[in-house]
Amino acid sequence: MRSTNLEYFRFAVEAGSLTRAAWLHGVRVSTMTRAIDKLEDELGVTLLERTHSGIRLTAAGDVLFHRISSLLDDWDEIRALSQILGTGRRGVIRIGSLLPLVGQRIRLALSAWRKKHPDIRVSFHEMGDFDLQSALFRHRVDVIFFTPFIQSDYLESLPFCVENLMLAMPSEHPLRQYESVTRKELQNETFLLQDWGGDYSVRRRYLEILGSDITLESHPAGKQSVFALVGSGYGMTLAVQSQAEQGFPGVIFRPLRERNTQLQIRLGWDANNQDTVTGRFVAFVRDLVPDDRREDVLPRKRLDRQP
Repeated sequence: MRSTNLEYFRFAVEAGSLTRAAWLHGVRVSTMTRAIDKLEDELGVTLLERTHSGIRLTAAGDVLFHRISSLLDDWDEIRALSQILGTGRRGVIRIGSLLPLVGQRIRLALSAWRKKHPDIRVSFHEMGDFDLQSALFRHRVDVIFFTPFIQSDYLESLPFCVENLMLAMPSEHPLRQYESVTRKELQNETFLLQDWGGDYSVRRRYLEILGSDITLESHPAGKQSVFALVGSGYGMTLAVQSQAEQGFPGVIFRPLRERNTQLQIRLGWDANNQDTVTGRFVAFVRDLVPDDRREDVLPRKRLDRQP
């Protein structure tokens, strides 16, 4: 329903005739007549009875006329809101991540984003690596913070931060006496993994870092639940430094004296996403990346996506 048709209907009623309304508002009588005819067709009722002396409201027309001011005010509000949403100044950014938002860098970034864009709501979705990719390309989230565990040819991404990997163990474990731990000292230990969907990339990463002489147990749970199992003595797990800084009852954290124990966190998005808010968020994060790391932006490979 066009607001112009509603306005022409109101003009006609207020003027008492189509001819006078057209003259007062500088339009042709035929233009005003067509607008009111379209309005009646859309509503499926007759609004005006045309007489030799002018026009007369029907019962339906009388109801519409007495509500038309609020309807037009609502229409103007909707139109203004649509214009705001179209410029990306209001809306929502849906963020997916495997890791909880406890790191200082992500907290500072979101705080700065909130101050710069107070009318854009943030919706956070924590899920497994496999689900992150699916959610992004099914448009359930707009951007993802992901790790090297995710490998996809359909992402565009840029580096966001680097986290040191730490060993999380029960507070009574014999290795607690050491300031740091090597993979050799972890032989035959049980490691607990987050695993929601049978994605083996995290399992492979654990084996690359710790070797094959460990036992892996998968749990479809968040990291807090995995920490609870560690604190109860069921095994160990790997954590990032920002999680270690938060601490957890019954769990102690130690650095790993191994290579490849840094975890790069990247921001990823679907290049086909034309959402303005998403574009603003990506540009905002890109501005936070130090100049010497901006060249490490990975373009999406031009491959046909599987349906």
